[in-house]
Amino acid sequence: MSSREVEVVARALIDAKGKAVAFTGAGISTESGIPDFRSPQGVWTKDPGAQERLSLDYFLSDPDESWQDYIERFYSLMIKARPNLAHYALAKLEAMGLIEAVVTQNIDRLHHKAGSKNVIELHGRYDEVQCLRCNFREDIEKYVSEFRKTSNAPRCPKCGFALKPAIVYFGEPLPEKELSNAFTLARSCKVMLVIGSSLVVYPAALLPETALQRGARLFIVNLSPTRLDREAELVIREKASEFLPKVAEYLSSSQI
Repeated sequence: MSSREVEVVARALIDAKGKAVAFTGAGISTESGIPDFRSPQGVWTKDPGAQERLSLDYFLSDPDESWQDYIERFYSLMIKARPNLAHYALAKLEAMGLIEAVVTQNIDRLHHKAGSKNVIELHGRYDEVQCLRCNFREDIEKYVSEFRKTSNAPRCPKCGFALKPAIVYFGEPLPEKELSNAFTLARSCKVMLVIGSSLVVYPAALLPETALQRGARLFIVNLSPTRLDREAELVIREKASEFLPKVAEYLSSSQI
C-alpha cells in the first residue's frame, strides 16, 4: 500500500468530523479464520448446496438437520474466532471519535469483541436463538449443548415452536430496526468506508449507493473488484488487517 492512500483516507475521516460510517462484509473476518462466501475459496463456491441449507424453508422443513448444519458450519467456527487487526483498528477509530458506527453484514460478533460500541448487525448474530412465533430470544450456548445431546432442534420455552439461530436466513427479511438505522446513517454520513464487502447482497449493498447519492465520499478496501469501484474516490486493494491499522496509526500521531 502507498502512504498516500493511508493519508487520503485518514484526512477524509478527519474532515468528516465524526460523520463517517464503516460498512463491513465477510472479507474483514477471513484473517480471523472465518471464510467468506463468494471468493474462489468461499462457502458458496466450495459447497453450493450450503446456501439452500441456510434458507428459512429448509429450517422450517427440517429444523433438526438445519441445526446440525448450522453448528458444524458456523457456530463451531465462530465461537473460537478472535478479532484481527482490522477489527481493532475500527474500534480505535470509533474511540477517537472518527467513526460514528460500524454497519456489518457479518454475524460473527468480532466487532463487539474488538471493542466497537455502535455496531449495527444487519444479518443477525451467531450466538443467540430466536423464536419465529413469539420472538423469544436468548443466548444460544445452552441450546447448542442440548442439541448435541439429543440431535433434536431445541424448542421455545414460551410457546414450544422450534428455536432458530438468530441470523438472517435466505428467505427472511432483514431486521427492520437495524436496516432503518443503517440507512439513516448512510443518508447523513460524510464518509462511507466499505471494507471487505462484495456489494452484491441486497438490500445491504444499497447503503453505499445511498451515501453517494447524499454526497458522501466513498472509499473501498477490498481485495477483489466491486460494482462501485468506479464511483469510489479511492479503491484500496489491500488486506483490511494491513491497511486499517496504518490509518489508525497515522491518525494517532496527527493533531486532530
